[in-house]
Amino acid sequence: MLADDCSVSYEQLVAIRAAADRALRDGGALGIFPTPVDDIMAAARIEMVPLAIDEGYLAKLRRKAENAGKALLTALSKAWGVFDPRSRIAFIDPETPDAKLPFLKLHEGGHALLEWQSIFGLFEDCRMTLDPFIKAQFEREANVFASEVLFQMDIFAEEAGDLTFGMAAPLQLAKRYGASVYATARRYVMASDRVCAVLIFNPPIEEAFGQSVSSLRRVVASPSFEARFPAMAWPREIRSREAFARLIPDRRMTRPRTVSFLDANGERQEFIAESFRSRHQTLVLLHSVATLQRRVYLPAQHSLSLF
Repeated sequence: MLADDCSVSYEQLVAIRAAADRALRDGGALGIFPTPVDDIMAAARIEMVPLAIDEGYLAKLRRKAENAGKALLTALSKAWGVFDPRSRIAFIDPETPDAKLPFLKLHEGGHALLEWQSIFGLFEDCRMTLDPFIKAQFEREANVFASEVLFQMDIFAEEAGDLTFGMAAPLQLAKRYGASVYATARRYVMASDRVCAVLIFNPPIEEAFGQSVSSLRRVVASPSFEARFPAMAWPREIRSREAFARLIPDRRMTRPRTVSFLDANGERQEFIAESFRSRHQTLVLLHSVATLQRRVYLPAQHSLSLF
């Protein structure tokens, strides 16, 4: 599975949320839907320029940053966005998928509005840093900033809490906030006080004899899920004839189905699973049937079963 791309310390989160709150207020964005990303960037005096980002242009920008004696944060694969802090210009590849643009713009803006990041002279953000694999602390901070602004801090959690829990909620909220379903489902789970998680699978790959395989890209769990299932052994690949494959939709969605896990105490807990499939991934949303009780859970290895 891919590495976590949004973990920050409590101190970092406090500072990031303060910057996100200022950006939302300065842009007059609080309570405006979809979140007016362009207004927020304009208020922050950050210019977004559509530009095909090739290696020749990147080399020119890198030389400029190096001549200024600034450190570089370099892309690992094809760059979708490049931010120059000195000029406050973000160059956005016009081939970037539309659903990713709001998050990408705010991510680039985070490099400017998180003031302690000024030690860098250039930020190159690519497929691997923005979606899914990330190592640099500043990139994680920019991801968290983008999420806090796009989903308007605590407003998202309040509105999500008013909806019936299930896959329909992040689909509805994605349209309201102008975000991708992928980003919304992640925020939906992370902001929830329920025992829940979302599994993100890559698109199925066809194999011999009419089978297909879906590989697990990422798991995002709520804090209460992680506390109750601290060492869950998720299946890394799902083949079409395996039991878990019934959670992978043949077309768009699956109806709610039952799945059970063993928790840290060895007790079997029932969950409802709902799935949504797009061109880029399959999302499997899991939420506990039972009300979370106050218990102490000890780390252990766990197993998965379907019925």
